Amino acid sequence: MMMRSLPILIAVALISAAPSVARACPDAEYEEHLKALRALTSAVSTSEPEQAALAAFFKALPPDFSCFNRIFGYSESEGPAPLYSEPQLHPLFSKIAAAVPRPDYERKLVGLSVNARWDSDQIGVLQDATRSVLDADTRLFVRLLGELSANSERSVWVFLFGAPHPSNEPLSPSVQNQLCEASARSCDLSKQVYARAVSEEDNG
Repeated sequence: MMMRSLPILIAVALISAAPSVARACPDAEYEEHLKALRALTSAVSTSEPEQAALAAFFKALPPDFSCFNRIFGYSESEGPAPLYSEPQLHPLFSKIAAAVPRPDYERKLVGLSVNARWDSDQIGVLQDATRSVLDADTRLFVRLLGELSANSERSVWVFLFGAPHPSNEPLSPSVQNQLCEASARSCDLSKQVYARAVSEEDNG
């Protein structure tokens, strides 16, 4: 069982920096994804899950953060979501990445990061997975960001820098250089959001 941490004021402040508005997760969509994911939990929780099970689990993940959070997150008012504890996403994402086409994997993680709000536990795992694909395949990641509106892209950067101590998680010089070579908008947004995050951390 994962442990909850106290609410993070820095994360709350960062959320306000994202101007795009998240949609609510419709009940029917939530139930559909939850049913499919629950049916696959045992299959993907083994030490060596089959590729087909991993691919099916990936396909069953919702396309946006509102439903992802409703299934895997934690609410102060309602407590843990149905799949907050099981299956553990930390070991799964790297296994899923090896079981599905890379562009599909990255596209879904970018989509899940739009309007996402950092939190510990399973949501923190999503952030780690998204940062990993940014670091490993920066140019594809930036191309996917280019398909978003500027406000949606900004919300992705807010999520990526939304942990309690963003100053400990800057983009590496190599990633920042590739990002700036590939997209002036992504370059500017990443720098603006990171500077805001560090400022909020320092003033917290």
